[in-house]
Amino acid sequence: MKAINIIWDIDNKEDLNFLPTEIEIPKGMIDEEEISDYLSNEIEFCHCGFELV
Repeated sequence: MKAINIIWDIDNKEDLNFLPTEIEIPKGMIDEEEISDYLSNEIEFCHCGFELV
């Protein structure tokens, strides 16, 4: 599974140059709240949403 179209919660638009728009989700992780926490913890930025494929 992969998180795509991640919308990062940023103040500085230049940060977008360094943030991914998609991230591979570890196997077995299916709960959206757990995935949400994983994205924020992995990249160390909060996000405002994402899609799963």
